[in-house]
Amino acid sequence: MNIYLVRHGKTIFNTQGKVQGWSDTPLTSKGCAGAKTLGEALANEPIDHIYTSDSGRARETAHLIRLHSRNDQQINIQVNKALRELYFGGFEGGYNIAMLEALKRGLPDQYKDIHMLWDVPLDIVVDTIAAIDSSQQAEHWEQYSKRIQEGMNEVIQDAQAQGFNNIYIVSHGLTIRAMIRLFGYSGSYDDIENCSVTYVTYENNQFLVQHVNEVKY
Repeated sequence: MNIYLVRHGKTIFNTQGKVQGWSDTPLTSKGCAGAKTLGEALANEPIDHIYTSDSGRARETAHLIRLHSRNDQQINIQVNKALRELYFGGFEGGYNIAMLEALKRGLPDQYKDIHMLWDVPLDIVVDTIAAIDSSQQAEHWEQYSKRIQEGMNEVIQDAQAQGFNNIYIVSHGLTIRAMIRLFGYSGSYDDIENCSVTYVTYENNQFLVQHVNEVKY
């Protein structure tokens, strides 16, 4: 099975540098254009089915991809809540820079001197955010990773039952990073960009990450 992990198009909060998580803002004109162009770039690619997070920005991206892929009559879109972004608790809707500064202060000592947060293991980042969240509601890595694993299992089981060979999953930047980590990927890559595609194969009950953060246009 070929799995294409797509990050949603750019949103208002992305443009404003705000924490999005389970909060939601619509795609900007640039975000809509990116999803449209991605759909056009995928026009000659096989798409059996699209699965998407239930967040509005992901669903909007999925619909634009389908509309502009020229296969829109044959492709169904299926919503799965487990594909959501991390819940950031009290940081939701605030500025990214404020959360990142608090995160740097809260990291364990061995990570204090790391300049790029991408170099800190993702489970440490997620658990530190949960630890410093004043609302004490942000997801911990155990909760978050379990949700993602259950969601991916649901997607795979459904796709296999329907005989799909090529599926698209529209999700979120941190969640796609978490997915490929759970798949065992340890290679380096830049941040997951809006409307980028991460290509994964699934065979013999194993996920294999082939390409990360590809921009199709």
